[in-house]
Amino acid sequence: MRKESGFVFMETIVVISVLSITLLLLFGSYSYILRKSRTKNTFDTTESIYKTYYVKSFFENYKKEQGRTDNSVKMYIEDHRASGECTKQTHNSQSSYICDLSADSYNGYLRPLKKAYEVDKIYYLNPKNVVDSTEANAWLNEFDATTIDYIRNISASFNKDILIVKYKKIYSDGSYEVIHSSLEVD
Repeated sequence: MRKESGFVFMETIVVISVLSITLLLLFGSYSYILRKSRTKNTFDTTESIYKTYYVKSFFENYKKEQGRTDNSVKMYIEDHRASGECTKQTHNSQSSYICDLSADSYNGYLRPLKKAYEVDKIYYLNPKNVVDSTEANAWLNEFDATTIDYIRNISASFNKDILIVKYKKIYSDGSYEVIHSSLEVD
């Protein structure tokens, strides 16, 4: 009798199938890692600071249109709270304001900002008051994780009310980039 060594046809098909499935799983993990690596949180880039300046100018123009002299951002937010476009949170007699433009169906006064600059949310608050508050955890629960990181990073630098703008750039593969920037408001 002759002893045959090597693979037979069925063994070869099984080995190729196992290798194909393994490579397919590895490719899926690799593409997920690549997508997630593009998702990042960035603070105060030059571009975002310029965009935030234009957002602030948008509020200044609204103030001029209304013929008023008070703080432009706070005035706009107070004027648009009834419509649900902006909200107010109060903790320990301190307040923060949020205008949420993230919904695809958003069609309010700030729509040009959303389209032109990819504005996701606008915040008006004093970061030091938020972080140093005795109710800091309850207050920070009002914000998303990227905004909480940003507020904590800038809280030592600001002791005034500031305008924080969150930009969200969405890429075609579903990944996104979140950028925060802030300016002091008069």
